[in-house]
Amino acid sequence: MSEPTTNRPGGVRNVSASPGRRRHLTREGRIALSLAAVIIILFFLSGILAPGTLTLSHALEVGRQAVPLGLTAIGHTFVILTGGIDLSVGEIITMTNIIGTDLMRGRPEAALPVMGLLLGLGTLIGVLNGAVIAYTRVPPLVMTFGMSFIVRGFYLIYSGGTPKGSVSPLLRTIGAERIGIIPVSLLLYIAVILLFALITRRTVWGRSVFFIGNNPQAAHYSGIPVKARLLFAYGTSGLLATMAGFVLSGYIRIANFDIGGEAYTLNSVAAAVVGGNTFTGQGSVLGSVLGSFIITQVTSLMTSLGVGESGKLIMRGVVIVAMVAIYAAPAQWSFLMRRRQAPAGR
Repeated sequence: MSEPTTNRPGGVRNVSASPGRRRHLTREGRIALSLAAVIIILFFLSGILAPGTLTLSHALEVGRQAVPLGLTAIGHTFVILTGGIDLSVGEIITMTNIIGTDLMRGRPEAALPVMGLLLGLGTLIGVLNGAVIAYTRVPPLVMTFGMSFIVRGFYLIYSGGTPKGSVSPLLRTIGAERIGIIPVSLLLYIAVILLFALITRRTVWGRSVFFIGNNPQAAHYSGIPVKARLLFAYGTSGLLATMAGFVLSGYIRIANFDIGGEAYTLNSVAAAVVGGNTFTGQGSVLGSVLGSFIITQVTSLMTSLGVGESGKLIMRGVVIVAMVAIYAAPAQWSFLMRRRQAPAGR
């Protein structure tokens, strides 16, 4: 009698406990390989369609551009895995820019206190989202959509409708400087990826998020503190949106009402979905990272070709639908094969 198969979120499927057992890629592993292949194809396609872009420096620049979206998408990953969505992240990014530049006003000594204040504020907004969703059963779509208006109203009142100020030298270093040819923001991004990948794969808190999205009631009855995990997921989303706001602010260096908003909210959802994350507890941090890179690659290629914003939106939509269709194909094929192999009359 064969031994039972066990699955680990984002890990490897153990087919047998015997010595010399075969190890098969999980769904997340297959998706990561598919996304990596798409990234390579897009890289060479960009070099053909836009000569001069097939270089290491261009790849690193696309990587730098992907950092704010990738940070937001990692935060959104935790929310999506619990079966939710966070429509407030774009406004948290803008709030970080508007309040941060005003409080810093280019002063080096103001950087760390202001960054600490805003990281706390962004996390608090996320925790409030999670608390209302967990304890009042307000749908995530409604709660976070409403919170986006609250945050926007807050920073508009704070700024008096006129953004002002500039970032400190520390944020300029994070957002725009390089160590050799490697952007500083990309190095920090890699550290964040490793940290949150470790959380999802090696900690009880991280692994339990997958079970909440799959079946919240079963997770509750199995002893998982579902409400606490929701606070963690939405708090993480708010925290990483604030970090994305720091990176963007350091790059543009001034206050700007258009820095975040709807574009980052929708693109972070798109990056997470392209990365194979589902609202039923399937996915990984790595998938969102690769998905954000693909979204940025497509946008960069369209810009190089002189395609307008409407064309970029259409192309992003095509990419999202195509990738999700590819992910769904194996399951659909397996279902059809089982139907064909089922005994007649059953």
